[in-house]
Amino acid sequence: MRYRYFLLILILFVNQIIAQETEEKKIKFEVSGFIKSDIYYDSRQNVEALEGLLHIFPKDVNYDENGKDINAKSSVGIVDISSRLRGKISGPDVFGAKLTGMVEIDFTGITGGYSTSRVRLRHAYSKLNWEKTEILFGREWHPMFVKEVYPSVMSLNTGIPFQPFNRSPMLQLSHKIGNFKIIGAAISQNDYVNSGPDGKSAQYLKNSNIPNLHLQLQYNPGNFLFGIATDYKCIQPRVSTESLITNDLFYVTDEKLNSYAWMGYFKYQKQKFVVKAKAIYGQNLSESVMPGGYGVSVLDSITGFEKYTPFNHFYTWANVVYGDQTKLGLFGGYTKNFGANDPIVGDTYGLALDIDYIYRITPTISHKIKNFMLALELEYTVAAYGEMDLLDFGKIKNTHEVSNTRVLFSVFHFF
Repeated sequence: MRYRYFLLILILFVNQIIAQETEEKKIKFEVSGFIKSDIYYDSRQNVEALEGLLHIFPKDVNYDENGKDINAKSSVGIVDISSRLRGKISGPDVFGAKLTGMVEIDFTGITGGYSTSRVRLRHAYSKLNWEKTEILFGREWHPMFVKEVYPSVMSLNTGIPFQPFNRSPMLQLSHKIGNFKIIGAAISQNDYVNSGPDGKSAQYLKNSNIPNLHLQLQYNPGNFLFGIATDYKCIQPRVSTESLITNDLFYVTDEKLNSYAWMGYFKYQKQKFVVKAKAIYGQNLSESVMPGGYGVSVLDSITGFEKYTPFNHFYTWANVVYGDQTKLGLFGGYTKNFGANDPIVGDTYGLALDIDYIYRITPTISHKIKNFMLALELEYTVAAYGEMDLLDFGKIKNTHEVSNTRVLFSVFHFF
């Protein structure tokens, strides 16, 4: 009988402890997202992804035997794969900081042809927030995206190829000092990766043993936000080389490519009026779906040893938006290829290295009623293709322009 009383007391004691722990945890989980349907018309074939939903730039001319341009073919698409589901988690507090997190998915994993779309992980991160300091670890927008300053367009491309588009695993630390915020990050690669001898791969960054490093400074005095940043990336395209003279002779190599980027941006917002702009001068930024890459500048035929040189690009865009329930927007973007640091004697790797410049003009109108929104957008994009002069630092010469006009109608149902 005595043991029964003891067991009863023990059960009550354990239940009390569990109740206290549950009270302390108070984990909250909130679900949100949207259903989005896009209908679009393109006047030309384009370099694109996700059933054409992610429009980047128009394809070059490709003449058939009768002198007709194969890529001068219009197309129409109806897509709903950018619909999104988001889960936000908060609590409990740890280390004196607020613990929050987010997991977000969409349905753009595999699309096109006879394959079916699959769930794709967009974001998955946790954050520790103190009064002035924040630590983020997980998959989030690359710091060059700048969540406070990116184009307000309806297209899923969010301003590429003028604006970085990259979500990657990272460890990010930010600290506020008055109106200033300092942001530092060490970033890996996953879905958004560099090009190289083995195609697109995250292995090139891994082989360097150095993560992508980023440092940013923001200044936020009232209605304005200013920012500057620098970004460093080191990749190793090969771990071995092969003789060009004698087959089956391989040699270990440790040759790497260092590349840099510098960024400045600002935002002004007051009531219904918003102005945003960004400029980047960078090297080998193709992992952010922007023109860029690198080439072989030294090639030893006996051992196959290579040295690499990065291409230099300038990217800029500006965006003006006015309105509340009904919004009018205008976006303009421009990018320019300035060639490589050194003459090129071998292969090149990257995105749009045969394009001298690209520009785009995008007017947008949207109207929101409660949790329902309609939007209409016109996107006019021009790309100047040409011949790459490898000995003259890979600069593009004898250019010709091709253009695409996209008309996009989008329907959003937020929840």
